[in-house]
This record gives sequence, C-alpha cells and structure tokens, in this order.
Amino acid sequence: MVRMLHIVGSMSPSGIGNFIMNVYRNIDRKKVQFDFIVHEHRDVSFDEEIEALGGRLFYVTRKAVSPQRNFCEIRSVVKKGRYKIVFRHTDISTVALDLLAAKLGGATTLIAHSHSTSTPNIRMHKLFQPMLNMLCTKRFACSDAAGKWLYGDKPYEVIINAIRLDDFAYDEIKRKKTRRREGLDGSLVIGHVGNLLPVKNHLFMLDIMAELVKKRPDAKLIFAGDGVMRGPIEEKRKALGLEENVRLLGVRTDTAALLQAMDVFLFPSRYEGLPIAMVEAQCAGLPNLVSDVIRTDVDATDLVHRMSLNRPAAEWAEEILALAQEKRSAPDYRLFAQKGFDIREMVKRYEELAYE
Repeated sequence: MVRMLHIVGSMSPSGIGNFIMNVYRNIDRKKVQFDFIVHEHRDVSFDEEIEALGGRLFYVTRKAVSPQRNFCEIRSVVKKGRYKIVFRHTDISTVALDLLAAKLGGATTLIAHSHSTSTPNIRMHKLFQPMLNMLCTKRFACSDAAGKWLYGDKPYEVIINAIRLDDFAYDEIKRKKTRRREGLDGSLVIGHVGNLLPVKNHLFMLDIMAELVKKRPDAKLIFAGDGVMRGPIEEKRKALGLEENVRLLGVRTDTAALLQAMDVFLFPSRYEGLPIAMVEAQCAGLPNLVSDVIRTDVDATDLVHRMSLNRPAAEWAEEILALAQEKRSAPDYRLFAQKGFDIREMVKRYEELAYE
C-alpha cells in the first residue's frame, strides 16, 4: 500500500477539499492511502472522516505566522513519514516552497495540482513560476486554462474534477425533505456553494437579489460556505434590507441535499478553474446561471446559461425568473461520463500513479 501526501490550505468542504475527498472515498485504500499536511483548521472539516478512512492529518504553522517554521515542519513530516509522492493543491506558484521542503524531506515525485485560472497576487505568481516548474516532476491541472495559468508553456496533464454521480442525482423526495427541513417550502430558492471570497462575486449576487425580491418577495438566496467576505456580505445584506431573503449557512457537509432544494444555481465568478460545484449542480438537474468568463469545459448538459458581468443586476434577476419556470428533471447521466466527470475514471489515474 502506497501512502500519498497532499498539502492543502484546509480540509474543509470547499472546492479543493471536496475534490480530494471525492477521490479518497472511492479509491482502493488497500492500494493507496492519503495523508494530509494542513495549514488552517476550520470549525467544519473532514478530519473525522479522514481518520476513519485511515488517513493521517498533520497541522503545520501557517506561512503568515512563520515561513521558516512552516518550511521546516513540512520537510520534517515528509522525512519522518518517508513519503515519496507529494501533491500540492494550489492556484499560485508560491507553493514551490512547499515542494522544495518536500524534496529536501526525501520526496521523489512532486506534483502541483492547479485548481484555478488566476490569483490576487499575480506579481508573486510570476516570480515563483520558474521555480515551481523546475521542482515539479508532474504537473496536474483541473482544466487547460488552469494548466496554462500555473505552468505557462510547460507540459501538464488535465485531471478533470469528477464526482460520484449517484450522490448528486436529482431526487424529488430528497428535494421536498430538504426544503421542509431548511424552512424553504413555498419559496423561490436561489443557491450558491463556494468559499466566501471576492472572486466568487457575492456582493453582486446581493444586488441581483435586491432586484429579484421586487418581483418575488418570497425569493431566498442561500450561501453554503464561509470565508473573508462574510462580514461585507452581512453589512450589504443589512443595507439592502435582505436579512429575511439571504441566508449564510456557513460550511456545510450536506451540499448534495442543499442542491436538491434549490430552484436556480447562481455562479457569477470573476474567474474559475473548473468549478466542481457547477458539475454537482448540473447533476442535480439545476439550471445554472453563471458568468461568461467561466469556460465551457464544465458544461456537461444544456443546463448552463451564461451572462456577462457587465449586464446589470436587474437583467440577471429576470433570467433567474425565466430559468425558475423550467421543469426540473434528471439529466442524462451518460453525458457526465462522456465529459470525464465520473469519479471512477479519475480514481484509476491515482491508482496508476502510485505504481509508476
């Protein structure tokens, strides 16, 4: 059995966390086991599930506290655990320092995995990109755009964000049960799943809701996730008088059920890699209203509808009303397999990697 070490910011129910856990739950753990170096502990995380599956968690000092201590602790974990295969999941090339620490700890297969197409700190990204490319023995990316962003003109392998389709398949019984549980019966439910970060454009979603409630006072917008934008979101929600219409649910582990309860999935991001939340929403039969900057790689069905971020919030609200009229039904799940979104194919790649 081969133990692979994944270095992450946190192991909470978010894009990267969900991606790794999707693989971990479905991989043959008699052949491959996952362990984790984690930089930040959050109130809701996968810690208990990881330990139940046989994984180990190592919490290290955050770089913001002490870069030197962080580097030494990563090197020490790799050395003591005798890890040969180390992943660093990221959206910025500064993680080259983590891979250098892993190399000095004895790792021989160093893999960066790109999960986005931009970062707020582009200057630092460009500075560390040559170092990252030099250290990587393999380069993974969730899409072509994410690969070009992190590695430039260097070769990379696309590992598509895949899911267990059965977990998200449309289910009318689950939909009714979740809507009752969450107090959403009789409401037009708009939903978003993702970290509360500027890139996700939550404040614009509040503008959209301000327009939507003029025509549908019963409309509810639910945010599943947490992050640095919680404060600004709460302030703007109050300023717009949307306290009864916008709910911040925090980090949730039941996003599959929440997707069933929604009527429209809203995703006006400023940029993305390959958003797994959109794949999950399509699998649940939800119409997706998303920004036109999101590439079509993620489209497994005709449920995805794009709008320019330059269009006013009122037009986004009108489109939501139109999409909410569409009859909800289960999509053809063969389409997801054809696009590479079936977790079983991705798991095979990880099992092969252990013995290359």
